[in-house]
Amino acid sequence: MHSFASRRRPGPGCLVLALGWWLLLAARGHAEEAAVGTPANVMAELTFTAQNTHADPFNDVTLDVVFTTPGGRELRVPAFWDGGALWRARYAAPETGVHRYRTECSDGTDAGLIGRTGRVEVHPYTGANPSYQHGPLRVAASGRYLEHADHTPFFWLADTWWMGLTHRLHWPEEFQELTADRRAKGFNVIQIVAGLYPDMPPFDPRGANEAGFPWTTNYSTIRPEYFAAADRRLAWLVDQGFTPCIVGAWGYFLPWMGPEKMRAHWRYLIARYGAWPVVWCAAGEANLPWYLAPHFPYDDRRQTTDWTGVLRYIRTADPYHRPLTIHPTAIGQYTARHATDDAGLLDFDLLQTPHGERGAVPVAINAVRESRAATPRMPVIDGEASYEMLSDRLPTQWTRRMFWICLMNGAAGHTYGANGIWQCNRPGQPHGPSPGGSGIGYGKIPWNEAMHLPGSTQLGLGKALLTELPWSDFQPHPEWVAPAENAAPPDLTGAQWIWYPEGQPAADAPVAARYFRRELVLPADAVVTQARLCASADDGFRAWLNGVECGRGDDWHQPQQFAGLAPRLHPGINLLTLRAENRAAPVTANPAGLIARLEVRLTNGQVLRWTTDATWQSARETPANWPTPAADAPAWTNALALGPLGMGPWGQLGAPDESLQGPQATGIPGRVRVIYAPDARPIVVRHLDGEPPGGRARYMDAVSGMRGNYGPVTPDAAGSWFCPPPGQVSQDWVLILEWPVPAGTRGSKSAAGL
Repeated sequence: MHSFASRRRPGPGCLVLALGWWLLLAARGHAEEAAVGTPANVMAELTFTAQNTHADPFNDVTLDVVFTTPGGRELRVPAFWDGGALWRARYAAPETGVHRYRTECSDGTDAGLIGRTGRVEVHPYTGANPSYQHGPLRVAASGRYLEHADHTPFFWLADTWWMGLTHRLHWPEEFQELTADRRAKGFNVIQIVAGLYPDMPPFDPRGANEAGFPWTTNYSTIRPEYFAAADRRLAWLVDQGFTPCIVGAWGYFLPWMGPEKMRAHWRYLIARYGAWPVVWCAAGEANLPWYLAPHFPYDDRRQTTDWTGVLRYIRTADPYHRPLTIHPTAIGQYTARHATDDAGLLDFDLLQTPHGERGAVPVAINAVRESRAATPRMPVIDGEASYEMLSDRLPTQWTRRMFWICLMNGAAGHTYGANGIWQCNRPGQPHGPSPGGSGIGYGKIPWNEAMHLPGSTQLGLGKALLTELPWSDFQPHPEWVAPAENAAPPDLTGAQWIWYPEGQPAADAPVAARYFRRELVLPADAVVTQARLCASADDGFRAWLNGVECGRGDDWHQPQQFAGLAPRLHPGINLLTLRAENRAAPVTANPAGLIARLEVRLTNGQVLRWTTDATWQSARETPANWPTPAADAPAWTNALALGPLGMGPWGQLGAPDESLQGPQATGIPGRVRVIYAPDARPIVVRHLDGEPPGGRARYMDAVSGMRGNYGPVTPDAAGSWFCPPPGQVSQDWVLILEWPVPAGTRGSKSAAGL
């Protein structure tokens, strides 16, 4: 478009066009509408009333409002039908001054919609909402992160409310309660679906809101009532400083509606919400077909091609150019790049990696790394990964770990998900299974309990730490850290595979949980210097020491080791308890078994070891008061010893792939390093020989957020520094190394706010 703002005087052609325009308006009897005022970046709404009768306004009429900014730029803003004869247009602009508009309508005879003129007067914004104070989001020039219009970096920390516009999360009290909780924890994005939902058939009652469904049956026309109710919720999020990431539909709706209807759906969303500070996601799981499709699940490339056309349409229809992405399914490929035929249509890559535990870690790391290395360059965010308590059992530690490994490998933020919130489970009314599912669904925890799961707080603590640092300039540096060479590898020497003695272990499945315990007696004068537990179970386990959880594992191929347990032990009787599960099928190829070894070192040099054998006690049912030291069961019995380490069918167990399962690092050479250590084992910080003097180290407990200091960084002659875990930390932790900033060096440009 051409701007005439720089011309000193209009040419004769422009005067003729202007005179003709005003004569046309005069002939129709139109006067300019009353001016509307609004702060910069804040949405202003214009209302128009159709004079003609239209049987189906949504399908029969299109209305655009063409704005001219004070600088001469034109924006064609689509208007939306709001029921009856009402039409509305929403407009927002960063540029202060007078913005003039005129309407253009496909019905050239409707005097209420054609040729209306007026102005919007934009004045400076003086409030504290970051979306208005700093301006809407865009991709930074580096292509590595999102930023506000004034170049303030935006650290994406999203929560997943896929079904948050339904009546299952009541408005206003429940919706506002959840919003307040997420705001207090540092979240700033909500991923939410605009009415066409996953995990339910079309027009399922669970997908309605207070006003019903977004479309009439057979998708004949849209229902403004639904979106008027959705407005209240989305407006509340925006007012509270959130950026809604609006997902237009779940992928499989496109074959049902057809591309033309889906483009109309997206034109309506752009008209209704484009003036708000939003981010667009064209579709959820765009390359996944309907759950009951033959051969489901699979990567549907025809659907992907059709969604590429919708992406292209959004690009042309959105006058504000809000950041645009698409959400893939976790089948084979995990990036938004794979969910479209043209990655150039995307502003940022929204990943979906598996909802797993240890096995999902390398997948997530590789997905982030591969996307960062691909072209075109764009910010990378894992938009769905290891939902906390998915199926009422996925542990918090893996939800937390996904955040840290993605950020250490160059992500521009992260999306959290909690089972119970994304489906809006109500107390006593869980969402239930997906169509064609196993019938058990994803879990029953209700939203108001899921809101308090610890992972959301822990991710907020991580964001708070990183946004104190110049995070937007960080680059991944995997070469900066490694597990300490003298940190003992997992050791199960002398241990035997054990299980509950009744029945055959090979048949004790699926989902058979058994309970084990061992008393540990330490001398009366014992002072423990080191304690580490190594364990594995086919398929998974949790371990507690004196009633406090000290570790978990979910891949029997790789035994897990937990160090830093010394503070949990005391002279006299201690209790180690484990809960092991045999989950997989077929059970004939998946026998049940647990193997473990605890090693304790005392200050006098004595080493005490306890290994699984027939002296360990076991129980079939959950003991009362489990897992406290007072736990008791109807009958504890000695475990059945199956055989030594190395026996079939398990064979020798491997060690974790430390390049992906070990510590990860990011930062700026000579200025700051951030290292995430996934367990309480020593690490070696490397390549310090090129860093300036005066470096100091501090740490944060990734669970509690507790912080402390290590003091000066003292590398050896090879430029390496051995760093043990903080004494009171028994799980993952974060190490921060910082060097003095030379005079004249600019400070951090990161913003810690919403």
